[in-house]
Amino acid sequence: MARWISFTDLIALQHLHARGIQLDLERAVLWPHTPIQAALSAHIPLNAIGAETIVAYSASSRALGFLQMRARRGRPEADVVFLAPALENDSDAVAIWYRLLAASAKEIGARGGQRLFAQIAAGNGIEDVFRQAGFNAFAHDDVYRLDALPPNLIKTKILRHQRARDGWNLLRLYAEFAPRSVQIAEGMLSPQGQGGKLGDWWDQSSGAGYILEIDGEIAGAVRVRRGRAAYWLRFWLHPQAEDQGDNLVLGALALLHSAPHRPVYCNVRDYESGLRGALDMLGFRHLQTRSLLIKHTTARVKAPILKLMPALEKRPEPARSVSQHSESS
Repeated sequence: MARWISFTDLIALQHLHARGIQLDLERAVLWPHTPIQAALSAHIPLNAIGAETIVAYSASSRALGFLQMRARRGRPEADVVFLAPALENDSDAVAIWYRLLAASAKEIGARGGQRLFAQIAAGNGIEDVFRQAGFNAFAHDDVYRLDALPPNLIKTKILRHQRARDGWNLLRLYAEFAPRSVQIAEGMLSPQGQGGKLGDWWDQSSGAGYILEIDGEIAGAVRVRRGRAAYWLRFWLHPQAEDQGDNLVLGALALLHSAPHRPVYCNVRDYESGLRGALDMLGFRHLQTRSLLIKHTTARVKAPILKLMPALEKRPEPARSVSQHSESS
């Protein structure tokens, strides 16, 4: 049995969370927190760490494990952000994960959600479990970390603030470099995507957007997310502006010139070129490669009940009798 968390379940989380695995690296480094803190923050508006929690129980009501997921604002989708117990800590963990992943997909689908995402460190058995649970990889990315800004960095104005009217051009930029398979997986070819909603990871509510503009055209963009313990950068670079990778990264770091000293993270997807050289030159070090996974959920649809009106019902017609006449000559 799996059910949504109640306050009485928090005791069960207390002994389980230390044996779990954090899947949302971005929020984990920006705002370090425990799953209990995420559970308690789930219903606080605009809270960065809040997550909904599902707990799996045995027949004797013993807590076996739990899953946390976070809905993406304004999108019909959510991310799996925490799972417990970790696979290496419990011989029954695989079966528990299957139950929890199935329960989360069912819940999202019941709400009308269409996609459930997860970000998994590549090269371990975790991805295999997700695949068996119906998830598929649609892309990979590399995560980098910079411990200190370059000493010769100066504050510049290479980038400008993102404006509301940039939304459509950013969507066009995304369509220029993102493979069609990725656009389909992320729902960008859906009505929500075509309406200019770029998803949680580019939504300005999840960070400040800045634009690299050349001759009136968007050559690149960066979202800068400032957390309590770190910064996270997410870059976009036009395929025909790969020579501007250095300027885009330097411009983003210049935005942090006067900010409190904290490590800087960023992630670059496998199909995004023109940035890795700039990151290496400026001292970023590679942390891990991740598989970006998706499961398409089955949304509940209310089907109309159709019934023929009596006046429209086709009734059998009585057979016509044909009278025969004999003619005498």
